Amino acid sequence: MSDFKSEFKLGWGPLFAATIGTMCGLLTLTNYTQGFFVGPVIKEFGWTPAQFFLSYTVFMCAGLFTAPIVGSLAQKYGIRALGMIGLIGHALGYVLVSMNTGSLPLWYASWAILAVLAAGSLPIIWTSVLNGWFVKNRGKAIGITMAGTGIGAFLLPPIVEYLTSNYGWRTAYRGIGLGALVVSLPIVWGLFRENEATKATGAAAKRIWGHTRAEAMKMPKFWILGAVLFLTVLVMAGLLSNFKQIYTSLGMDGGNIAKLAALMGITIIFGRLLVGYLMDRFWAPAVAVGFYIMPIIGMIILLNAPLTMGTGAMVAICIGLAAGAVLDLLAYLTSKYFGPDYYAKIFGATFTFFTVGAGFAPPLFGKLAQNNGGDYALALKFGIGVLLLSCVLFLLLGKYPQEAISEQGL
Repeated sequence: MSDFKSEFKLGWGPLFAATIGTMCGLLTLTNYTQGFFVGPVIKEFGWTPAQFFLSYTVFMCAGLFTAPIVGSLAQKYGIRALGMIGLIGHALGYVLVSMNTGSLPLWYASWAILAVLAAGSLPIIWTSVLNGWFVKNRGKAIGITMAGTGIGAFLLPPIVEYLTSNYGWRTAYRGIGLGALVVSLPIVWGLFRENEATKATGAAAKRIWGHTRAEAMKMPKFWILGAVLFLTVLVMAGLLSNFKQIYTSLGMDGGNIAKLAALMGITIIFGRLLVGYLMDRFWAPAVAVGFYIMPIIGMIILLNAPLTMGTGAMVAICIGLAAGAVLDLLAYLTSKYFGPDYYAKIFGATFTFFTVGAGFAPPLFGKLAQNNGGDYALALKFGIGVLLLSCVLFLLLGKYPQEAISEQGL
């Protein structure tokens, strides 16, 4: 039996549950729907897009505190209970957001509360289970798990567009929050479990190899990985959250934008699966460079070609391929460079770079457009420059440690 079939036969249940948890978790719902809420919310309350998206900054920067805490709790108490609590808190948080009546301080506070309540539904939890079930096919397993975001990106835009158009933005927030809980909780409860051989914690745990969080943070590779993650997500989250506004500014209507957003969701699924397949076979930083060339091409198209359904679809595919690689690369590179033994703790630390970049991206892109008369050209040029720098930083990560190479050969 092939390595993939053998590992998949044993770990298909946790893998499926992790994929559904990712699809219904905090980052998926927020990243792929906020662009469809900004119009109705600011129209009702008279806010600016920058004021609206500042909530996303508050929400993501809360990850500076929640991500390391979740990583430590997962290492100590296990991931199954944390995942289920996170999914329940996620639904409650979205209901809280929907109750706002026009108070900006309450708006920001509700997003901070959402970040705390839903912290257990972060990818830290869903990818942690994979280390115990997959070794030689870990990249593929991560790709399949993170494809849950692509499924969400495909399903959510038309759902949110329909709910906001027919029932209002409050119902849309409640609908996606509670709907995600109904879909995910039974599956996670039934199938999400750690491999018993690696489930123990502390001195009783079966160790493979790995640096502690303190050791990892003394290594240059930790900070290079953090920097490149911050920069790439700064651009990708900016593009995703402002996707509708960018296309609207170029003259496209909301219905066609929703169709292209759904296409981008399908592309994200394909991108996640493809990056997982390639990471198992080639040096992951080089794979990353190949993927991040794609949104650079997409932004060049937006800057130089008329926006039609054809060119819009091409750009959506370019963005989707790279968006499907961000967290996959973080999870895989964290495991490869720092080992699986303390993965949750180190992932929680590296994830803070993601949260800061993702938090500042939406208002930054919105502000650049606002200062440029509503034109996103300056934001797109900024994105091109940042991604080119990111490609250089990826290559500076260097070769995998010998322990990772030996583990792969087991």
